[in-house]
Order: sequence, then structure tokens, then C-alpha cells
Amino acid sequence: MKRYFIAIFCAIIYLGSLALPANNAEANQLFIDIPKNHYAAEAIQWAYEFDIINGYPDGTFRPNQAVTEQQFAQIFVNYFDLEPVEEELMKFSKKQIASDAIYNTLAAYQVPLNGYFDNQIRSSAVTRGTVAQALAYMLNGDTTLNSSIQFLLDYYITSGQNPKYENTNLQRYFGASNHLTRAQLVVFFYKLQAKSFFYISPKAEQNFENTEQYTLNKRANLARNILDKSLRKGSNWSTEANNKPNKTWNGEYTYFYTYGNGDIDSRGRILSITNSSKSSFNVTYYTYDGWNSGTVEGVATIVSDKKARLNKTSEGTRCVIEFEKIGTNSIKTTEFYCEAGRDKGTNYNGTLTLETN
Repeated sequence: MKRYFIAIFCAIIYLGSLALPANNAEANQLFIDIPKNHYAAEAIQWAYEFDIINGYPDGTFRPNQAVTEQQFAQIFVNYFDLEPVEEELMKFSKKQIASDAIYNTLAAYQVPLNGYFDNQIRSSAVTRGTVAQALAYMLNGDTTLNSSIQFLLDYYITSGQNPKYENTNLQRYFGASNHLTRAQLVVFFYKLQAKSFFYISPKAEQNFENTEQYTLNKRANLARNILDKSLRKGSNWSTEANNKPNKTWNGEYTYFYTYGNGDIDSRGRILSITNSSKSSFNVTYYTYDGWNSGTVEGVATIVSDKKARLNKTSEGTRCVIEFEKIGTNSIKTTEFYCEAGRDKGTNYNGTLTLETN
């Protein structure tokens, strides 16, 4: 019972943020898009009454809207009342986000999920197969997709999606590669609590004890490896993978503007980014405005998925320039302090566009 009430309380805090309360539902129907004969109506009614999940201001529940992996991960940790850990994962994504602590905990238990090292994967829609493997691993220690699906079927947590494959292809029958929806999410946890499935498998408990003294990143790698190959996204962590070339910043970005008849009546900027890795890239930045010009070279440090910062030139002179990705083909540069190497009539501020062949 302790796990039940903790799970309900924590899920209220999180899932309430997925949507705002519905105020326009008809008196005899909780949500206008959930008729009484909807397969998830009872589960949604239960979840709503316990304030686990709400609807939208237009009176809809949007049962077919996809759930992201990190949304599922948050509910998963709360439902099983998993113990937090102090160790933190190193990620390919530099930006710290709210789900970091959740994934640290899941890595300690070695729960099979994809997004341990990549913020973008965390925010993408989670598949039913991934959810099945995470649940069956935690409850029963299952480590294959088929055994995980079979576990959920045996205990009537799910009945599958494609009846024509029931006796021929278990994964297609279950719809393993399909996205988990809001309605399916509610049904899964509704049926789990109805059967008092709050316990943790000995395998998960043993992995949490970590008698081998593995690093948290290695435990996350082991967790990702449990996932069926058909469900995996991204890469496992390694020093080489973290430092391998990252071409997402590389390129020559330019801006030109002519306001007169001659060369001196124009301004421009040419930013060249090379040798981009997961943590830094090389910068050569030339800017001019009429007769005034300047060039700076150095190494910028990547501080998040979309931002990097140059703090000094290759000669060791102080020069602070922030680089921010705008969409996929532009970079906005902002100079905070960078007087060395340029005339006073120009600076390193502007938005530049990637040159393409």
C-alpha cells in the first residue's frame, strides 16, 4: 500500500503537467473524445479521479497523443518508488535538463531505455516495445522483447493490437514498434495497480546493489543493451564515442550587406567552424565594416545542444563570443568582450547563414 500511495502522489505531480484540466466536458461524459464504450474509458476515469492525469481546456483527453520516453520514465520511477542516486551520467547532450536525475536512477537499476545519453531521444515518442521491456524487466527480470510481451499478455496487462498476428508474430501482435499513447499509458498502470504489481524483481535489485562496482555509464550501457535491436536508438557511451567528430557545427557561415557603390560601402562576416567534437570546435571569424576589420581564432567550448562559447583567442587574449544555433542553417554570434584583433568600427555580433554547395 505504501508504494501505491507514493506512486499515486508522485504521478499526480508529473502527469498533471502533461495537460491542463478539462472544463468543457459534458456532464454525462468526462471527455468529449472518450465515449463510454472507449477501451480505456474505465482506466481514464480512474486516473482522472485520482488526479493522475487531466484533459485539455477544450474538453478533450487526446487519447492517441504520443508519450515521450522521459514522460514514461518519470512515471516509472515514481510508480516503483525507486531510490535516487548521487552519481550522475555523462551525456552526449551537454545541456542539463529536468529528467537527468530520473535517468541517473534508472541507470542504477539498469532499466532498458534508450535516452540515457541523449536529450533528443528522451523527448521523442516512446515505443510500446520499449515500455514492455522496461516493465517486464522491473517486475519479472525479463531481458528479451518476446518474454517481456508474453509476461504482459499472461497477466492481461495488454491484449495486443493486431489480432491477425496473434499466433504467428508476437511482436507485431503486440505492436512493439508503435508509439505508446496517453490512453495506453493510463491502461498499463491502471492494470498494474489493479493486480498489485508494485514490487521490484531480484535482478533489478541486484543490479542496483552494484557489487561489481560498475560506473553509472557502464550500467546505462548494459541497460540499453537489454533493449531489442529493433528498438534501439542512439549510441552507447564510450570515451571514443564522446570525442568522435561531431559535424553538426562544422561549416562556413557568412553574412554580407552592401549599402553603397564600392567595397568600402559594405559589411560582412565569415565564420569558419572546423574539427567539431562533442565538447568543442575550432573557430576562425573574420568581420569587416568598410575599412574596419578584424579576425579572431580560437577554440569554442560547447555548453549545450545549441550554444558554445569562445573565451580567449589562440594567442591567449581575452575574447568572449557566444555561438547559438538558429534552426539548422544559421548561427547567431554575440560578442561580450573582444577588443583585441579588430578595429573599433566593427564587432563580432550578427546572424550568419551556412554556405552550401
